[in-house]
Amino acid sequence: MQDDGSWGPMRPLGTGARPPQRVRADLERRGVPEPFSEPLAERLAELASELSASEYHAAVLATAAACEILQSDAAQLEVDSRARDVREIQHLMQGFAGELRKLEEGLGVLSAYLVRLRTTADGDPGGVIH
Repeated sequence: MQDDGSWGPMRPLGTGARPPQRVRADLERRGVPEPFSEPLAERLAELASELSASEYHAAVLATAAACEILQSDAAQLEVDSRARDVREIQHLMQGFAGELRKLEEGLGVLSAYLVRLRTTADGDPGGVIH
């Protein structure tokens, strides 16, 4: 069955305005995550009154496909971001290890100096090292 065309091109019955709640449910059935389904449903509901049933279903499928692609891209960005964070932490730890080596060398020099002072002081009975 079709509309009578007085309101525009011939369309199957049951098309026309769709409430955002129905559009949202259609999007979520197609795998669009809840945080994205609400704003997308609002926009798609505005357009749905101008779409035939097949155009509406194609728009829902296209929206779901776009969300799926964006989600996979976002997941890859998160992996890339984590890898970058790990590299930065490795770089910082290498710098820290280098500073610890310098500190160890300094403590070795200081220790040798104190041993030499004690040896010198042991030869002089009046010398006291604190």
